[in-house]
Amino acid sequence: MESTLYNALMQKFEYNDKLINLIWDKLQALANPIRLKILLALKEKPMCVCELSEYLGDRQPLISQHLAILKDSDLVIAKRMGTRIQYSLSDNKIIELIDIIKELTIKKIEELTTLKEE
Repeated sequence: MESTLYNALMQKFEYNDKLINLIWDKLQALANPIRLKILLALKEKPMCVCELSEYLGDRQPLISQHLAILKDSDLVIAKRMGTRIQYSLSDNKIIELIDIIKELTIKKIEELTTLKEE
């Protein structure tokens, strides 16, 4: 069934409703500060929940809940390493997207600051 959806999306290069909904699902997964922090932490290196918890200063159950959302959205992958599960980015392009949004945000702040000074 997934290949059927993929084929349907590839036949149309425009943004149809199915593609818009798939994009929206990924954007919703990004719409939380903790999940953004998790993604940025995983940019540094793959980590297990306990490492992410220590790195971010949040409780492990909370980190686990957010990792599940990121995993369901295909933004992170999980790999069993002995008794632990190690999480990593599924694709570094997500960091590129976060960086673009960061640049747009900084640009807007700079514009507002310039306007205030005038």
